[in-house]
Amino acid sequence: MSEQQTINEQNDEIENIEEAQIDDNAENEAIEENENDNLTEIDKLINQIEELNENIADLKDKDLRLKAEFDNYRKRTIREKEELYESAKADCILPFLSIFDNLERALKASENEDKLSEGVKMIVTQFTETLNKIGVTEIKSEGETFDPNCHNAINTVEDDNYGHNIICQVFQKGYKLGENVIRHAMVVVANP
Repeated sequence: MSEQQTINEQNDEIENIEEAQIDDNAENEAIEENENDNLTEIDKLINQIEELNENIADLKDKDLRLKAEFDNYRKRTIREKEELYESAKADCILPFLSIFDNLERALKASENEDKLSEGVKMIVTQFTETLNKIGVTEIKSEGETFDPNCHNAINTVEDDNYGHNIICQVFQKGYKLGENVIRHAMVVVANP
């Protein structure tokens, strides 16, 4: 082999080494660019995850509020139904109270006639039991302190036998359905 060929081969080897170094540098730059792209992509994905987590938190909050609103609505509806039912019962019972009053008056007037008196007593007892079963109770009045929430004063008297603001006479009994007054008692109040 000639010296020229040896030099040419050495030059070729040097060129191959330089090309390999250039390829390595290009490859390293490509890897760095790829890593930078991957980091950018990772940052984008992290941002998306954070946004999704915020959306999930918002949806959970909205869901919780919606459940609370529905629970309040359900409770309010139940309470309104109960109030409506009590009001309807009171409206139904009110006309019967005057019948009851007349039965009691008949009982008082018929005290001398045993059979009539006994029959009316049975009717009054039955009617009282029926009213009690549906929650209607008599408002205690005579001898009690006057309460404008339960009593309707139709007259006042000065009487030393009674204390201040004490009911001394009842003209018409009052009734409650549960805690609601469905008819005020008509009373005379002593020493107002």
